[in-house]
Amino acid sequence: MSTLPPSMPNLDLDLARTFVAICESGNFSRAAEQVHRSASAISLQVKKLEQMVGRELFHRETRRVTMTRDGEMLLGYARQLLRLNDEAFSQFRSSPFKGRVRLGAPNDTGIVAMPDILRRFAISHPEVEVDVHLGRTTHLRQLIAAGEIDIAIFSFSPDLDRQPPIHSEPLVWLGARHGAAKDKRPLPVALAEPGCYWRTMALKALGDAGMDYRVAYTSEFCQAQIAAVRADLAVAPLPISVIDHDMIHLGTDHGLPKLDDYRMTLAKRDGAGPVEDALAEHMVSGFKSISERGMRLFA
Repeated sequence: MSTLPPSMPNLDLDLARTFVAICESGNFSRAAEQVHRSASAISLQVKKLEQMVGRELFHRETRRVTMTRDGEMLLGYARQLLRLNDEAFSQFRSSPFKGRVRLGAPNDTGIVAMPDILRRFAISHPEVEVDVHLGRTTHLRQLIAAGEIDIAIFSFSPDLDRQPPIHSEPLVWLGARHGAAKDKRPLPVALAEPGCYWRTMALKALGDAGMDYRVAYTSEFCQAQIAAVRADLAVAPLPISVIDHDMIHLGTDHGLPKLDDYRMTLAKRDGAGPVEDALAEHMVSGFKSISERGMRLFA
């Protein structure tokens, strides 16, 4: 008579969702807000999960947590389980919308903010195809005015835009943690290409402060600026939401001038329909989350 193998425990999806939130935020408090639980409750969830797998999943530090090797391994499985769960339920809650929508976004915003927004939209509207066009604000304004794209997000201008901003966050100077680039003169800065609002604001602030600087790196995408900062080759003006543990916010106490807030708006072509409206709602919601995360980091 054959004997059945012992049954394996089931990984609770609530535990998996909390675990992924902690891994992605690097902080129990921010993860608690994402899953709508108290910090003490998710601490208990982590303890229960570690008891289930029999391994330590996090290195706990004063202000952040990092994954152990076992935690990194479990993260991949947890993400797969959550993706399959969300995809399964999306088939039963699928939107009636079908078709194609053309979305325009600035190069940096498109790379930094769009992946999560598009992922969530794809889950709730699986039969809508999204074409993404990345470009500068001036070009995106022309495309939306000509009806060549359906929705566009770009830098807000009170002189040009009738609609209000959907997103605002501090533009700040970022430098490498324990780095020396901030102390060099002329100050090495990593900037976006000419025409970028971030570049314009940064150069004006440096000029008004009478600071001696040199443009050490120029790139179309902010990843190159971030790489230069992490390598301690330069400081860079970037939205506060891109900061991570390798970078610090440099303020007036470091001798750098204050920068203005960076604002974005959303525009739709004339005659836009319900599909465009649905994507616009996801855009507004996604940027609201980014803004809240950035303001917590800033504080």
